Amino acid sequence: MPVLEKEIELEDGSKILVRQVSGLERLEIDSKQAKVFRSMRDFGANPMDWSTEQQQEFADKLDEAGCGPTAQMAAWIPNCIVSEGFDANDLTMGELQTVLRFIRGDEVEEGAVPLSSS
Repeated sequence: MPVLEKEIELEDGSKILVRQVSGLERLEIDSKQAKVFRSMRDFGANPMDWSTEQQQEFADKLDEAGCGPTAQMAAWIPNCIVSEGFDANDLTMGELQTVLRFIRGDEVEEGAVPLSSS
């Protein structure tokens, strides 16, 4: 299955081309996330059934393990911007979040591989 690319409009109206993160790029962070998730299996198999406190503890552990959203942004976004000459440091926090949702597969589209561990 091909890695998806998408043009994302930025707050200033300009557009950048980004691709989904894939393969070896995902491996380290996905492995860390799986380890954190396994350490919390006593909360149940479905995080949507966890209490707010349990979900916050999970988020904190992801951050502590270096695999939370901030780590994902730093590791993946610069590599997934296909547009030449664009600096990821120029993205606003809102733009970073929009790009991250697409590149990690939160937006399920045809051809995308939804990875719920992200």
